[in-house]
Amino acid sequence: MPIQVLPAEDTDMDRIFEIASLAFAKNEPLWDVMWPNHWLDTGRQKGAERMREIRNTNPRTTYLKGVDEESGAIMGMAKWNIFDDHLPDLDTAQPVGDHWETEDESAYAAIMTQLFLAERNVAIKQSGGHLVSLDVLTIDPAYQRRGVGDALVKWGTKVADDMGVEAVVEGSVFGKGLYEKNGFVFVKDVVAKAPDAKWKDKGEGRFAWMVRPKKQ
Repeated sequence: MPIQVLPAEDTDMDRIFEIASLAFAKNEPLWDVMWPNHWLDTGRQKGAERMREIRNTNPRTTYLKGVDEESGAIMGMAKWNIFDDHLPDLDTAQPVGDHWETEDESAYAAIMTQLFLAERNVAIKQSGGHLVSLDVLTIDPAYQRRGVGDALVKWGTKVADDMGVEAVVEGSVFGKGLYEKNGFVFVKDVVAKAPDAKWKDKGEGRFAWMVRPKKQ
């Protein structure tokens, strides 16, 4: 199947978010926290709008779509963050907006976001703002195992090689093999769990922190 990787447009974001929601289902606690009710129509509408806003306001973010050249179907999506001599204010970044139903849910999302981004933020600082980060990559379950994920990963690793910088990713259990195939090296497993007793009944997020060395 011929696959084309293209920048996603605003008109694609409903489908882009739908793919992420279908792929994660309710198996990724961190995604459920950061994108509330993403399995519902209302949650997907809000999620797509948030992604449109991010696309239009963050110049370091590129949303991609993996397209079947024959049918035009969008089969997968990725979000790459490209830091080219830019060191953002990482300590204050947190979720904003009215996407959570209560203040507690918003506060918990902010805590979990910081825990999830901790390894990435260290890497960005250590690089001096010269880094490529794969933020999210998902494939519609109906189109998995057709090379879509590989094409979306290779888009970003080429950018990293052209820039001469490292690429990093918080890899899921399902994506680890794909990333290793494309040169990412496993560094450590990370567990993201809010330390405050207030959140003791909440779930935890798990991922593999992986780094792809800069091209020599």
